[in-house]
Amino acid sequence: MSFVNSKIPQKGKITDPISVVAHQLKSPLSVIKGYLEALLSGDCGEINSLQREYLSDALENVQRMKRNIDDFLFVQKIEEKKLKIVPKPFSLEKLTSKIIKDFSLWAKASNCEIFFQKPKKLTKVLGDSQLIQGVIENLISNAIKYTQGRGKIEIKILQKDKNLIFSCKDNGIGIPREDFKRVFTKFYRSQKAIELDPSGTGLGLYINKAIIKQSGGEIWFKKNKGQGVTFYFSLPIA
Repeated sequence: MSFVNSKIPQKGKITDPISVVAHQLKSPLSVIKGYLEALLSGDCGEINSLQREYLSDALENVQRMKRNIDDFLFVQKIEEKKLKIVPKPFSLEKLTSKIIKDFSLWAKASNCEIFFQKPKKLTKVLGDSQLIQGVIENLISNAIKYTQGRGKIEIKILQKDKNLIFSCKDNGIGIPREDFKRVFTKFYRSQKAIELDPSGTGLGLYINKAIIKQSGGEIWFKKNKGQGVTFYFSLPIA
């Protein structure tokens, strides 16, 4: 079956070929992932250390492909205006602390330190905590991936008027000034970012912007005086 000529019913519209391919690949990748996990668990018999290494590498690549496909399908939802967010109160502080803890081993292995600064008492914000978790994870993971040498990542949450402002500052490779207008566009990646991580899709910041805007907030960035950049987003307080 030709992916390009395939159609997925969308009220009579022909779907973007990339989205068609993403839909077609999602099911077989899930099957492959299941088989690899079964082999690694030993359910199909014992495996030696070399086999485990190869299978683990294969599983890691399948998982990366699956994340990329999920991003493509999320973009399709954004562009078809099907992204619906039902805001509920949640603690941005607790969510951020959890994510930093989850990222701590990776950050340490990448020679990065993460610092979290916040006031003693913060009110809750309105939004979809699961989607905002994805935004924060993307910003912190970018800060880790695109830092060379000893990395320092500073996370802050401050209240300003009727919003909480989240910021993620790094001392990484930064963004070329000529690319500033393209940062939140679909598929944007700087040449340095591609060299450090060829596997990225360039959809993370585009998705982040859509989520934050739909949540009633804003997202932006500033070039640091020294190295790196600082990304910010705001969310309305509950």
